[in-house]
Amino acid sequence: MAARRLFKFVVLIVVFGTVLMGWRWDEFVYQAIGITGHNDLPTNVHIAEPSQIPWSQARWLGDIEDPRLNESSGLAASNYATDVLWSINDSGDGPNIFALSTAGKALGRWQIDVDKPTDWEAMDAFSVSGKGHLLIADVGDNFARRQSVSFLVVEEPGLEADQEQPLPVAWQVEFSYPDGPRDSEAVAVDPASERVLILSKRTFPNELFWAPLRVGENTRVVAEKIADLYPLPRNVPGNEALYGRAAPYQGMPTGMSLKANRLLVTTYRDAYLYDYGDVTQEPSRIPLPLVGQREAIAFARDADSTAYVSRERKDATEVAEIFELNFGFAAPE
Repeated sequence: MAARRLFKFVVLIVVFGTVLMGWRWDEFVYQAIGITGHNDLPTNVHIAEPSQIPWSQARWLGDIEDPRLNESSGLAASNYATDVLWSINDSGDGPNIFALSTAGKALGRWQIDVDKPTDWEAMDAFSVSGKGHLLIADVGDNFARRQSVSFLVVEEPGLEADQEQPLPVAWQVEFSYPDGPRDSEAVAVDPASERVLILSKRTFPNELFWAPLRVGENTRVVAEKIADLYPLPRNVPGNEALYGRAAPYQGMPTGMSLKANRLLVTTYRDAYLYDYGDVTQEPSRIPLPLVGQREAIAFARDADSTAYVSRERKDATEVAEIFELNFGFAAPE
């Protein structure tokens, strides 16, 4: 009986929000999270912005051509080609991965031989014994209800590979968190230690966890906490003028990438460069263009001061773009 009443209440909120109030779907999610108490946002806490990196440059490279890639929620640089990226859609799509050039040109779509994902949110690329692999993380959990989440690994296909042939899963790891569910959109592979890094989205400060890259068959693991990140600014004074009601959410992490000892985290607003050796220390802030909603970030294949950032296709119809981010410590001559 209680479940039926809850269902009717949720339906009422959906109708009220999306029809009467004219909310977009993401606005409804924000409102529903607030109502259910799973917000975890200290909207009355003002955290100072970390110091800006001495020099950086964001450059538009092109539009994401493939209209089927509506929300580039994960991004990874190819193991084999410097001008190829891989991406995935957010929840709602099938188990598809997309290849695109760094300028956004559509290079193909492959389906992975797995059931429809719950909420794919992140991906990364890494190499094992000379073979390139892609990791896709099914870790989204807006309402903190999933008792376990997972990631899967496939061998990176060549662009000439048959797109009608599903890609087999090389392996899959299911894991949980030590003290209850977390929502995450930011995952990165640490190949040196054979770990997968997972960054919580809604907790404050954000928590960095790790899970083993590979485990025995049918083995479920519990992720271990590494540390609380140096706090990312959530409710920066003055941001209300730019973002309105969405201002408190702009500091939530939506993507992460690791290159050697540099951990790069993007939020809806800016990117932050951490020392992976001690993530409790203040990062350097890298300003991003004030355009769209940034969902993913990936270091370039062969550089530790160049990265690519993608943004979603608003309402599944408008332009989605790729930006190149350069952040050397001095402006080029």
